[in-house]
Amino acid sequence: MRKIFYEDINITEFDGKVMACEYDEARKLYKVLLDATAFFPEEGGQSADIGSLGGQRVMDVQIKDDLIYHYVENAMEVGTTVTSQVDWNQRFDFMQQHSGEHILSGLIHNKFGYNNVGFHLSNNEVTMDFNGTLTWEQARDIELEANRIVYQNLPVEILYPSAEELANMEYRSKIEIDGQVRIVAIPGVDMCACCAPHVATTGQIGIIKIVSVQSYKGGVRLSILCGERALRDYNAKFDSVSAIAQDMSTKQEQVVESYQRLKDECQTFKLRVNELQAKCLNMSLAALPSPKESENAVLFTDITDNMAIRNAVNELMERYSGYCAVFGGSDGAGGDGAGGNGVGSGSYRFVAGSKSLDCSELAQKLRNELGAKCGGNKLMIQGSVEGSKDRIIEVI
Repeated sequence: MRKIFYEDINITEFDGKVMACEYDEARKLYKVLLDATAFFPEEGGQSADIGSLGGQRVMDVQIKDDLIYHYVENAMEVGTTVTSQVDWNQRFDFMQQHSGEHILSGLIHNKFGYNNVGFHLSNNEVTMDFNGTLTWEQARDIELEANRIVYQNLPVEILYPSAEELANMEYRSKIEIDGQVRIVAIPGVDMCACCAPHVATTGQIGIIKIVSVQSYKGGVRLSILCGERALRDYNAKFDSVSAIAQDMSTKQEQVVESYQRLKDECQTFKLRVNELQAKCLNMSLAALPSPKESENAVLFTDITDNMAIRNAVNELMERYSGYCAVFGGSDGAGGDGAGGNGVGSGSYRFVAGSKSLDCSELAQKLRNELGAKCGGNKLMIQGSVEGSKDRIIEVI
């Protein structure tokens, strides 16, 4: 089988004779074998080329025993010659990503001695796994060096060394390779065994951007964007920052500073609101029937701050012998929250406690009769419940 992508990576339209066509029961697709193909299969962590085969959309391309199979929806007649087309936009995008990965892997290997132990390239992401750790600062330094290599527009060479030549070469490889080894070399930067298509020069990569540095299996995982992917990512983030800056009436370069100031102000307001909510709750607690009039204390309020509600229940438990509960929320249609008449169904978050009664029994009762979602222990429970104020009081 001729592998046209190794003869000339720029050839995307070709004619191929159908040598075999079989139905793949597992995939529910036909797998077609041609005498020649320009489609690069899924291999080496890289997704397959996409395009059309005799007018049909190519759903997948796989390689097995050095034969390349094209998966399509409809059968193709053996012996016929079909004209096919590889999607150049995806191929070149993949070439940019993969060549950028080689530069980064070479630099990291040369500087830190780490090996690339995992690689994944698809339409959505490019990840690289190394058997050593990197900080963001170290990754940024590598990124800068990688882009300087892009600017130099170095050649990306494809080599097919003999066994004797290979024995004297130092190159990166994650697996043992039988037969002819294909080497992708960037002079002074990287030399790696690789089966995939690559750009002709480093300048065609455009830009290399590291977007994520994560600890992974004792090493590090880098996520990268190269070429047009990096440009699209920059444009999306530029638009976001521009919109935020405009909304905050500040310059783009001052967005972080303005955000931090706004965040601090919001925290101050939140603390003040919590203080006021606590005061409102205390006023409501004072209006409850006295412990002589009722052993239980049940309060409904539109305040939903969980800490304020919990503090209120703790205070009630010091005064009342029965169940003490605070429900934060409001009744639905027909109700009025703290003073609803029970018409309609409300939504509440609640905390309930008691020093003498078993709150786990109350929790079970609320679950059984109101479908409440709650948990806790004998002393205190908390959760959420749907129901009117009057119905909740009746259950308690």
